[in-house]
Amino acid sequence: MTTVDTSLPGTGSRLLREAVYEQLRADMISCRLAPGTEIREAELAARFDMSKSPVRDALMRLEREGLVISLPRQGYRVAPVSLSDVLDMFHLRAALERACMERIARYASDAQLKELDSFRHFDASAWDGGFIAYNRAFHRHLAQLGGNPRMRDQLIVLIDLMERAVQMSLNTIKRRDPQSLIDEHCGIIDALQAREVRRAQRLVEQHTAAASKRVSNAISKSLVTS
Repeated sequence: MTTVDTSLPGTGSRLLREAVYEQLRADMISCRLAPGTEIREAELAARFDMSKSPVRDALMRLEREGLVISLPRQGYRVAPVSLSDVLDMFHLRAALERACMERIARYASDAQLKELDSFRHFDASAWDGGFIAYNRAFHRHLAQLGGNPRMRDQLIVLIDLMERAVQMSLNTIKRRDPQSLIDEHCGIIDALQAREVRRAQRLVEQHTAAASKRVSNAISKSLVTS
């Protein structure tokens, strides 16, 4: 089983439970705990040097998010990444990001739109986690700029959950020149800064569709070779 870092922040029971949840969630999203990995409360409790209670609470929360599957009398397993689920998430994300583009173009301040310029360039040395971290930050920033808390929260959860699928397509991304994806981001930024709603929506839809195709192809190949 994948080793879990035991250096947890916080001293209170609530902070401890939150820290266990956050670390396990991060490990699953980044695929440090790979899809299909079996998880046992006793093993995690031993590695975290704590009782089973906060571990159990964390696993139950992760099960509600769809990251963990409960196995009766066996423990838990990190949920697999299914092609159909990934396609469903991309479909939902495309709809939410389209709505987000309209809100940003219409209601974001000039100063907020100017902040997007920081995503026009990608410096690998500045991003712990490389291009995937940069890409995640860009889309999370767009979700924040939309100014709709419910839509923001839904988008951020989707972006986080979809990172598992993106990790599976990492080799494809590495082989591809990331500049073409950065150029797509720049086109979206240009449209938003010009407050051209329809162009921004069209570009983000194309960007999401290309990502969906890239990720689904990678998952399909992994299923064939597994």
